[in-house]
Amino acid sequence: MSLSNCVFVPASIADVLRGRRLLIIGGDAAPAACARLHAAFDLLEVVHCPTSRHDASARRFARRLADRDWVLVIWVAGLSRTGHGTVVHEICRGREIPFLDCMRAPHPNALVNHLLRLHLVSALERRTGRIPSAASACGAVIRGIA
Repeated sequence: MSLSNCVFVPASIADVLRGRRLLIIGGDAAPAACARLHAAFDLLEVVHCPTSRHDASARRFARRLADRDWVLVIWVAGLSRTGHGTVVHEICRGREIPFLDCMRAPHPNALVNHLLRLHLVSALERRTGRIPSAASACGAVIRGIA
């Protein structure tokens, strides 16, 4: 096994994500990235709802956000409309779903780093009922590489 395939997941993150659903919205379809995240975190489901700058409506993924109990939403801003990102953020804040903004679907190691660096583990714990809910969900914007 090469080092590029190694993923270190701290127990705090592994426990809160295991068996949960993760939603990636935006960008091009990335089945390999979804499979890596699914395997690394032992997720129940990873759904990628691709978008493009040509998509006029946010209805398709707005319905997805309302459909299920997502533990985390990742907004891939690279190939998406700014207005779509606004819709994602509003829905996530309203439903208290932790979210990240990325330029592309993150590698599991990058996701762990971002969750720790941006102090989103407690938001994930609140989302999964491990600690009492806060008044609003935590969100973070990741600039640059993801």
